[in-house]
Amino acid sequence: MAEINEQNDLYPSMEEVEGLEEAVLDKEEDALEKEEDQEDAVDGIGDLGRSRRRSRRRARRSRRRSSRRRSVRRSYNAGARSTAVKTGLTKNLTSKGQFELRRQQLPAEIQKALKDARMQTVDAAIYTVKSIKDKSDIDLMEASDDKKSGRTNLNRAQLDSGKYFLLTDVVLEYAHGASEEDVDPADFAFGQFALPPQILNGTFEMTLGTKVIMPEISCAVFDDTDTTKRKFQYKLANPKWLKPSMDITPKLNMPKAINNGDKVFNPAVKVTLLGTITEKA
Repeated sequence: MAEINEQNDLYPSMEEVEGLEEAVLDKEEDALEKEEDQEDAVDGIGDLGRSRRRSRRRARRSRRRSSRRRSVRRSYNAGARSTAVKTGLTKNLTSKGQFELRRQQLPAEIQKALKDARMQTVDAAIYTVKSIKDKSDIDLMEASDDKKSGRTNLNRAQLDSGKYFLLTDVVLEYAHGASEEDVDPADFAFGQFALPPQILNGTFEMTLGTKVIMPEISCAVFDDTDTTKRKFQYKLANPKWLKPSMDITPKLNMPKAINNGDKVFNPAVKVTLLGTITEKA
């Protein structure tokens, strides 16, 4: 299997940055021209006067564009060597934007298939539901898993051949039944229950084969106190590639198990991996 090179530079090209700056400049110039046209109308300036002003505006726009381009190139060359600038440019990107930024890290044959439109990128949400009753350490995805609605949409805890998934967010949700007869987690309302202390005080980790995708982190990162994002969601500051035909192993480790108790029966968790994946076009 071709390897992904995660050491490639993530800095956007000079052309991309220039294009953004010129778009901003055009917006500024359009606003100025609108204001000046309104002033011309109020002042009663005739067509000849307006034509001369428009010529001066075009010359001004050309000079500003050249000056802005020189300034951008100087800033770009300085920023290309700055880790802080790179981080600032990438932190607010969508999952699709993060994927495009890292496209050159993919195997050459995948890059070519995307370029030739034989493959495309689509939003993806890989999920699995697991019972955690009487368990303190749980493998949330396992080789024995098969696709089944309400349980998981991944076979054998692996991506299919040829599919590459850029993981940008992880969601961890909790639910339980209202009675001992509620035994099927597919019937539970995940996302409606607050995470219990056993989970919040536990840890979450994830590997791809033997490679660490997320080291042991506190499950407190999934707390839902931040109302600006989806509940129980953790956004990776360092998105990671999941490659095909390799075991994806997220794990939940709790200080103690959750047992059937007062109004809590057959507890379960749902983990959802969000990101962008390659698919046939």
